[in-house]
Amino acid sequence: MPTTRTTLAACLVLQGTTDTGALAPALEQDLRGLVDVADEVVVYDTADHIAPGSPAFAATLHPAVTVVSGFWADDRERAQEAALAHVGSDWALCVLAGERVTVSTEELRDLLHRATDVPAMSVRVDDVVRGSHRSARLLHKAAPGTCRAGDVPEVPSALLTVRQPVATTASLPRQRGVFDRV
Repeated sequence: MPTTRTTLAACLVLQGTTDTGALAPALEQDLRGLVDVADEVVVYDTADHIAPGSPAFAATLHPAVTVVSGFWADDRERAQEAALAHVGSDWALCVLAGERVTVSTEELRDLLHRATDVPAMSVRVDDVVRGSHRSARLLHKAAPGTCRAGDVPEVPSALLTVRQPVATTASLPRQRGVFDRV
């Protein structure tokens, strides 16, 4: 059993249109769901999606949520690194707007606690556009580095799965492919 609690952040990069009318309800649900599974949630907003008075703005008032305004320069690594710079947790789970996370929190924390020298871990992503695949979505802040595609350890699907529902995929086409498949 771990002696210190491994901390987990959720890192959400928002890119694309500023049409908050279509995005706000899903974003509010995203934020509330992520707060339930992570110690902190960092939102890197590249198009002012979170406007004062919106339901998404209300969700950001949770003490565990940090919103960072940034820019999108057609460079997912730059946006992801900018978001990760604001993460204080041991591990960061990178997700897109509209994705739902199913997690067995304490078992996942135990696995991450034992993965001391691993820079990243892959998780199963059930995506209605590309099907089920694995993607390096868990990043270890204390062990920066790179993994070759075949060397990325896998998180068992029973512990963590990311799901992209049909209803949100159509409204977020520009965010497809933001993270690498492994």
